[in-house]
Amino acid sequence: MTEPGVTAVAPVFTVGSDLVRDLGRDCVRLEVGEGTEGLRTLRATFLASGVGARGPQQSLLHLDGRTVDLGSALKVALGPDADQRNVFEGTVSGLELVLGDGDPPLVVVHAEDALMRLRMTRRTRTYTQVTDADLAEAVAREHGLRADTAAPGPRYDVVQQLNQSDLAFLRERARLLQAELWCSGGTLHLRTRDTRPGTALTLVLGRDLLSARLTADLAHQRSEVVVTGYDAERREGVDERAGPELVEAEAGGGRTGVRLLARALGPSSTLRVREVALNAAEASAWARAEMLRRGRRFVVATGLTNGTPDLVVGSRLTLRDVGAPFDGPGYYVTRLCHGFDLEHGFRTRFEAERATLNDVN
Repeated sequence: MTEPGVTAVAPVFTVGSDLVRDLGRDCVRLEVGEGTEGLRTLRATFLASGVGARGPQQSLLHLDGRTVDLGSALKVALGPDADQRNVFEGTVSGLELVLGDGDPPLVVVHAEDALMRLRMTRRTRTYTQVTDADLAEAVAREHGLRADTAAPGPRYDVVQQLNQSDLAFLRERARLLQAELWCSGGTLHLRTRDTRPGTALTLVLGRDLLSARLTADLAHQRSEVVVTGYDAERREGVDERAGPELVEAEAGGGRTGVRLLARALGPSSTLRVREVALNAAEASAWARAEMLRRGRRFVVATGLTNGTPDLVVGSRLTLRDVGAPFDGPGYYVTRLCHGFDLEHGFRTRFEAERATLNDVN
C-alpha cells in the first residue's frame, strides 16, 4: 500500500475583497474546524520575519494592519487550483505574537464565522407561542442574518432563555430536535439531518484515506427512550416513547446497535430527564430525537485524508477497504478539521457516524 503524494498547495487568503498573497506565502500552519453544533473557527500561524521586513520598525510582519487586523473579514480557500474550495469565511477575533528562544517570530490569527455574534450576546428573556424554527428566525433577525430553517417540531406555550448566549440557546433548541446549526455567509441555518445539504464522497483506504479508526459500541444504545411530563391543560400525565423502528427506517438496512443490544443484553430503556414535557407533542418530538441521537452514533469513524476540500459537515461518505463490518455507504460527517502545514501539506481530519454494521455472514 503506497501513501499518496503530499498536497502541498498553500492556502489562499482574501482579506475584505483583496487577495493577500503575503499571507499564503508566510503561512506555516492552518486549522479550520467545525461540528454539527455550529461555529466554524480558524487558527492560522504565519512567519513574522522574512521577505517584506525592511527595518527595525517593520521587522515583524502582519502586525501593522496592512495584511490582516482585528475585525478584518477573512476568507480562506484550500486545495489545488482545479479543486479549490472556500473552507472558511468569517471575522478576525484575535491576534497573537509568539517570540521563542532561537525560533523565528510567529503571528497567530484567530477567526470565527458569523455565529461569533451570537456567542458574544447573552440574554434572559421569554418567548410565547413559538416553534424552534421561529426562535432561530428571531435570533437571526436580531443579528442581521437571514434564516433558513427546516426543523419540524411542536409549538411551545413558553420558552425561556435564562442567562444564555444566543448561540448556546439555539444549540440547546437544536439538541432537543436533533437539528443542526451552522452559518454560511450571512445565513443562519437550523435544519434536521435529512434536509441538510452535503457532498457525497467515497474514500478508499490507501488512496484518499490515509488512516482510519472505526468503533462499534453498544454502551449508549437503548431499546426505548421515554419522555414524561404533565399536561396542565388536560390535567393528565404525559408518557411518550420512541423505539428502534425510527433508527431502522433511517438506516435502511444492516445491523443496528439497538437490535444487537437486545440480542446481546436484552431490552433496555432510558428515561430522558433533562427536560419536563408540558404536552404529548413535546414529549414525542424529544423522545424521537434522543432515540435517533443514540442510534446514529452506534458506529463512529475517525479518519485522515490527503486533503479533501469537498469534505464538509453533512457530507455523506462511503468508506472502502476498511473491513467487512464497516465497509460501504451510510456515514455522515459530524466534525472535521481542514489543516495545512509545511511538513504534511493539506490534510483533512473528520469524524463520521453510522447506525449500522454490515451483515458479514
